[in-house]
Amino acid sequence: MQQCDSQPRRSAVSHAVKTHIQSRRSQYLAAAVVSGALAMPQQAPAQDLVIEEIVVTASKRAENMQDVPIAMVALNSDTLREQAITSFEDYALTLSNVSFKSFGYPGSATVYMRGAADGGDGNASGSTPSVCMYMDEQPVTDIAANLDVHIYDVNRIEALAGPQGTLFGASCQAGALRIITNKPDSSEFSAGFDVGGSGTDGGDTGYAVEGFVNMPISDNAALRLVGWSISEGGWIDNVPGGVRNYVLSNTGQTAVFTNDAMAKDDFNELDKTGARAALGIDLNDNWTVTAGILFQDMETEGVWEHDTVNFPEGGKIQRFNPESSDDEFTQFSLTLEGEFGNHSFVYAGSLLDRDTSYVTDYSAYGDYITWVDYYSCHWGGYYLPLPPGEPECTSLNEFATRDNEYERSTHELRLLSLGDGSLHYTVGAFFQDNEHKYLQQWIQPGMAPSVAVTGQQRPDVYFRTDQVRELDQVAVFGELTFDFTDNLSGTIGARWFDEEASLSGVVGWGPYAFDTTFYPGDPDFLENFVNSKTSTSDTIFKANLTWNVSDDVMLYVTWSEGYRPGGINREPLLPPEAIAWEPDILTNYEIGWKTTLADGRVRLNGAAYFMDWDNIQYTVYDSDLSFCCGNVYNLSTAEVTGLEADITVLATDALTLSASVSFNSAETTADFVLPVGAGNPLSVPNGTPLPNVPDFKGNLAARYNFSIGELGAYAQISYSYTGSSRSSIRPATVDRRFPGDNTNFPQDSFSIANLRAGIDKDKWGVDVFVNNLTDESADYFVHPRNYEPTVVTNRPRNYGAKVWMRF
Repeated sequence: MQQCDSQPRRSAVSHAVKTHIQSRRSQYLAAAVVSGALAMPQQAPAQDLVIEEIVVTASKRAENMQDVPIAMVALNSDTLREQAITSFEDYALTLSNVSFKSFGYPGSATVYMRGAADGGDGNASGSTPSVCMYMDEQPVTDIAANLDVHIYDVNRIEALAGPQGTLFGASCQAGALRIITNKPDSSEFSAGFDVGGSGTDGGDTGYAVEGFVNMPISDNAALRLVGWSISEGGWIDNVPGGVRNYVLSNTGQTAVFTNDAMAKDDFNELDKTGARAALGIDLNDNWTVTAGILFQDMETEGVWEHDTVNFPEGGKIQRFNPESSDDEFTQFSLTLEGEFGNHSFVYAGSLLDRDTSYVTDYSAYGDYITWVDYYSCHWGGYYLPLPPGEPECTSLNEFATRDNEYERSTHELRLLSLGDGSLHYTVGAFFQDNEHKYLQQWIQPGMAPSVAVTGQQRPDVYFRTDQVRELDQVAVFGELTFDFTDNLSGTIGARWFDEEASLSGVVGWGPYAFDTTFYPGDPDFLENFVNSKTSTSDTIFKANLTWNVSDDVMLYVTWSEGYRPGGINREPLLPPEAIAWEPDILTNYEIGWKTTLADGRVRLNGAAYFMDWDNIQYTVYDSDLSFCCGNVYNLSTAEVTGLEADITVLATDALTLSASVSFNSAETTADFVLPVGAGNPLSVPNGTPLPNVPDFKGNLAARYNFSIGELGAYAQISYSYTGSSRSSIRPATVDRRFPGDNTNFPQDSFSIANLRAGIDKDKWGVDVFVNNLTDESADYFVHPRNYEPTVVTNRPRNYGAKVWMRF
């Protein structure tokens, strides 16, 4: 018998209940699950063997997921615990309609849904992602910087597919990912902890300590505290070796420097600590206020990528400078919810303060790109005689630092109609101030003194971007639903938004901007200052028609729009018409179904869709357009045709099966023709597949519950398959093992299987697991660069155990 969550609902916005959504497997196995489960009738099930409802807030009001005409998957607290989902990577692999690429560190992913990917490089000055992320009520979407919060004591994760712009706003163009935490409960005390350890084939060990406590303070107030400390051992080796190193650019004398001091086995390590506190107070029978704070610090050493060309055995890379990252954030939140008359009112305010820093080795770049020898290490060695007595440039060793400060405040007011009438509506207003300060510096410790001391913030910096990017937004949104009959309803929605984007600061080759006697000055090689603003005001729309064929079958059709905000390019020497780029719009045409079959034992949901992507924002690197920068242009159009479906089957009172699939065919529908003056005017021809999203992704899971004496027990296997894709939208060129203008490489398909089992006795239990059972090496992202061939990958086979207790 399926068990309900024990936590009672505090309000219409803050609660979700039991679900058995588990997304899995390939099309063949998914079809077998569906046909096999529906055909197994020999054993009459108990009458109460039904899939219990999932309450979600995908429409900004609490509803049974089966009643919401949106293609979505929800992972509730039981599913998150059963599938051992603790990180972004875990749930991204579990959700068949979600794909991602990562830049080599946890917390550096770009998320995709339904094939809408432009191949943007994740530049801090570029376009935002096409999928938005929410932490409770606050959007936390950032460029190549997903908020990788630890998943523990989380109520549910909702993945809403297709444009969600009318209710959720900017960057919810192709979908939305929402993490909803558990809230304080004044009805009873509860607490628990989890302690586990793990090992990795060919790598180091790790541990996890997690705990929560829910404390009623009075009959109408409660405090919920959550904490975690995670340590994950590495498995990628930084192998010793040397690289070519020019000493004198003019003479061709060379030397070799080594990374002997940096070489280390299992050098990619992660430590994550965090805490969450929430205070909930029932002001009276109708009004509740909740104040919360969430803190997390995630520190890494090493990288999560390996060099499969020079070290085909895998798990190895060669780096010559320390690699590290630090991602620290604090979120403050305040929510006021209440009811009056036939309406519900919500105010949700949040402040996110996030700092990230990265140190990245660039020695391979200096070794491969010959102009670095002349322009960076010693400018005078190429253009002018050396000053008398000045030592030569001593090294082409190079590394980069990236420091980011994010500050985002959001406020939302919502009014929702209640009651049983034919008219239902949600209206609201949204306000956001978003500031991103970033300092990126490329450093060569061996610069000649005349270059290194020319007034820079620090010596040896040969290129930097020091800028502030801001996006302020005001929006008014609403959806109105009218019930034509008991079974047929229609919805219209709209969002008007007004945005102001600004960019200020400097970018360029700093050493040469401060000493005009050293080099007379070429605009391409000076630091360029920008201080510009642009504003956009527009409205996007949504329309839906829903037919409840019966209590268990719902069909719907939807037309909806989503958008990404515009912005400003960091190169001030561009023509005026190219300084800013405009929002791009994704229009979705969708037919969906939600069904509950076999007397409540089977849930089968899905959608077929066609999406038209117009005015696509595309990042262009072309030295004839801008020698210093990659810039964003609105270039062309694309189309996506797809199908997604998920099924959950309660085969018996002990066996639960689930599967999900996602198919996408996505390609450009016109040439991407770069602006006049580009070195290669035609960048992407018509019919080019969109990158980083596979044509097919699928998942499958099976969980069997049984008893061992007086102990409860379970065994569970899950399997995910991700099809092949390409690393870039640009046309493929030559093999990456050889020199050339390599920009687009194949990303191979991969399968990952996880095995889990455990026992429990009332309030305690023990779980054991083996993840990545077949020791698959996944291509999460093949870097489209020719100077260092690396692939961001997953952890090898790992195993461990966890002890948990609840009070």
